[in-house]
Amino acid sequence: MRVLLVVHGFPPAASGGTEIYVHSFARALAALPGVDVFVLTRDADTNRPEYAVRSGRTTDGVTVFRINNTFQACTSFEDSYANPALAAVAGGLIDRIDPDVVHVQHLTCLSSGILPHAARRRPVVMTLNDYWLVCHRGQLMRRDGQRCDGPFEHGCDGCVPRGVLAGPAVYRAGRIARAVPLPGTAGGVRAATKLLEFCTSIKHTRDASWARLQHLRQACSAVDLFLAPSATMEAWALRFGIDRSRLMRCDQGIDLSPFARLARTPSDTLRLAFAGSLIPSKAPHVLLEAVRSLASQRVSVDLLGSPAPYHGDSSYGDRLAPLLGQPFVRKLGPIPHERVGDAFSDVDALVVSSEWIENAPFVIREAFAAGLPVIASNLGGMAEMVRHDCDGLLFAPGDPSALAARIRRLLDEPDLLERLRQGIRPPMSIEQDAAENLIRYERLRRSGAAREPGRMAEVPAAAPPSLHAVVLNYRTADQTWLAVRSLETSSAPIRTLIVDNGSNDGSVDRLASALPAATVIPTGRNLGFSGGCNVGIRAALEEGARFVLLVNSDAVLAPNAAERLLAAAEANPRAGIISPVLLSREEPDRIASAGIRFSAKTGRMRNIAVGQPLSLLPPGAAHEVDAVSGCVMLVRREVFERAGLLDEAFFFYFEDIEFCLRARRAGFDTLCVPEALAYHEGGRSIGRTSPDRVYFATRNHLRMGRMADGGRATTWLRGGLIVGLNAGYVLLSGETPRIRGLGALARGVWHHLGGRYGPP
Repeated sequence: MRVLLVVHGFPPAASGGTEIYVHSFARALAALPGVDVFVLTRDADTNRPEYAVRSGRTTDGVTVFRINNTFQACTSFEDSYANPALAAVAGGLIDRIDPDVVHVQHLTCLSSGILPHAARRRPVVMTLNDYWLVCHRGQLMRRDGQRCDGPFEHGCDGCVPRGVLAGPAVYRAGRIARAVPLPGTAGGVRAATKLLEFCTSIKHTRDASWARLQHLRQACSAVDLFLAPSATMEAWALRFGIDRSRLMRCDQGIDLSPFARLARTPSDTLRLAFAGSLIPSKAPHVLLEAVRSLASQRVSVDLLGSPAPYHGDSSYGDRLAPLLGQPFVRKLGPIPHERVGDAFSDVDALVVSSEWIENAPFVIREAFAAGLPVIASNLGGMAEMVRHDCDGLLFAPGDPSALAARIRRLLDEPDLLERLRQGIRPPMSIEQDAAENLIRYERLRRSGAAREPGRMAEVPAAAPPSLHAVVLNYRTADQTWLAVRSLETSSAPIRTLIVDNGSNDGSVDRLASALPAATVIPTGRNLGFSGGCNVGIRAALEEGARFVLLVNSDAVLAPNAAERLLAAAEANPRAGIISPVLLSREEPDRIASAGIRFSAKTGRMRNIAVGQPLSLLPPGAAHEVDAVSGCVMLVRREVFERAGLLDEAFFFYFEDIEFCLRARRAGFDTLCVPEALAYHEGGRSIGRTSPDRVYFATRNHLRMGRMADGGRATTWLRGGLIVGLNAGYVLLSGETPRIRGLGALARGVWHHLGGRYGPP
C-alpha cells in the first residue's frame, strides 16, 4: 500500500509536537510489510523560488517532498489557507505519487485545495491536531490573549489582523518594499499598514473569518474519515459541521524508544520541567510566577524551550525576561527530541500550564512514558489525559496561585509524588498506532470511500441521467469550440447540440468538422438568445432529455461542473433550474455571479458576490436564489413542460431571469451550486461597448418589471427606477459612448411603451 502523509512541517526543518509525531508515524508505517510511505510538507526557504519542490529519501525509507512557501507570492488573506498555486503544485505531486490513501495531518502553510484533489481517486483521512479548521491561528486564542469561542454564527473579530485584508496591489507593494529596502520604506509600509487597519472595519474581519470557516467546511467534504485525538476535539469537530458518521475518536502513539531504561537521579529539590516554546498560549509565566510566590529553596524549574514570536509578536519575551532571571530557573533551551528522555530523567514532574484549549499534547504522553506525573491546566485535552490525584494534578487555567497550591502539595505530602508515579498508564506505542491506522486505510480502500457520506453523491454510471447540452453560436466559432470541448471532457456523459443562430460566416461547416461528436443545428437567421436556445431545447426534449444544459458560446465548464449540477438536481427534487458559480475568464479567481437576487418592488437585479474572490464565497450545499444567468443553466424537463420555454419576445437579455421567476410560479426552486464552477467571458456576441446592449437592457428590464406584481403606481415607480439605473450605467460606467448610449436608452424606453419587442 502506498500512503501519503500531508503535514505542515517535517524534521529536521520543523520540530513541533505534530511534526515530531508524523516523523515517528511515517517511520513506523514504513517498517510495516508492503507499505510505501511518502510525505508532502512545506519548506520555508527565502533563498529558493516560491512553490519550488525538493525531494529526498530518509534513512527510514520515507520519501519526502517539500514545497517552498514563504508567503511572498500571496495577494490576499485567502491565499493563506486556500492557495491555488500551491494546491496545483501539490496536486501534481499527488498524481505523481499515486497513493492508495492520503492521510492529512495539518494544512497550515499549505492549501485547502489539497483535499479535493487528493479525494479524486483515493480515500482521504484527516487527523484533527488543533483548531486550524476553525481558527487561522490554530489555538482559538484572541490577539489580546483571551480564549475564543470561534467564528461560528457571525464570524469573529479578534484574530484576523485588518492589515491582511488588503487588496493585491497592497501585497505587491509590500513585496517591492521588502525587496528594495530604500530609506524610509519600512516606516512607510508600517504607516500604510496602520492606516489600512484603521480604515478596515470590524465587519470586514468578521466576514473574512466567517468566509474562511465556510470555505474549509466545504473543503472538508472531500474527507472520508476524521480522527479526533480527544473528546474535546471531537466536540469541536461536530460543532464545525463534521458528520458523526465520518468522525472517530482515537488515541495517538509516540516513539517509546527515547524513554526506555531511564535511570532517574535522586534530589532533595522538587524539580519541575516545562517543555515547549515560551509563548503566551503555553503560558510559562504562570509556572514561573507560581514558583516565585512559594519563596522556597526546594523547587527548581527546567525550561526546555526558548522564547519565540507568537504570530509575529515578540512582546511576550519582554514580560518573561524578569522571571527568567530568577535563581530557581535553569534555561536549557530547545533540545533534540532524542534527548527528551534524558532531560525528563532529571526532573520529578512536568508542568503543562497552557491557557489555550490543548487537544492532546504529545508532551504529556512523553512525560508518562518517562514515568513523570503531570501538573496541567484543567482544560480541554489536558484534563482528559491527566487524571487528578491519580497520575497528576489539575489546576485552574491561568491562575499562578492555584498552581502554587498544587506544587505545595508535592512539597508537603512526601508520598504523593511516588503515588502519582504508580498511577501512570503507559501510552500507546507509535508502532501500535501505525498498525491500527493501516487497518483503517485498508477498510476505507475496500469500501470505496469515494461513495461515502462526506462526498457529493456521484451519478450512477450504469444509469446516468439523460443530459443534453445546448450551445448557442453566433459568429463565435472559436469560442463555441472551447465551450463544447469543455463539455466533451466533462465527468458526466453529455449529448451536445450546437445551434448556429444565423451566423452566415461558415460557422456551421467549421463546427461540424471540428466537433464530429456534436450535432450542429442551423437556424438560417438570428432568432436571438431565447429563440435560438428554444430550437435546441425542442430538439433535446424530442430526443428524450431529462435535463437540458444551456451553455453560452463564451462559457467554459470545469470538468466536474455538470456532474455536480446533476447531483444537486437529484438531491433536490423541487429544484427545476440549477446553476454553477460563474467566474470571470479574465480574472478566474473572481466571481461573476453566484446567482441573482431580484427585487419585485424596485425591479432591480444584482449578481450575488460579483467581483469577490472565490475563496470568500461561503461554500456548502446548493443555495436557493431568485434567478441565475442563462449562460450556464441546467433545467429539468418538467420545467419546460409546466412553465414553457424561454420568452422569445425578449430576444436578448433578461429572458433567463423571467424564466426563473416563471418557473418559481410553477412550483420549482432555482439553485446555485458552489461546488460547480464555470468561466464566462461575456459580451462576445453583441460586443461590450455596443449601444445595443443598452437598448436591450432598458427595453427588456422594463418589460420584466411590468410583468412583476403591483398596481399601476407601483409599476410606473418601478419603471422610473429601472430607467434611472440604466441611465446611471451609461453615464458612469464608461463602457458605452454616452451620446449613443443615451440614444439607445431612449429608444428602448420608446419601444417598451409601444409594445415593440423581439428583434431590434
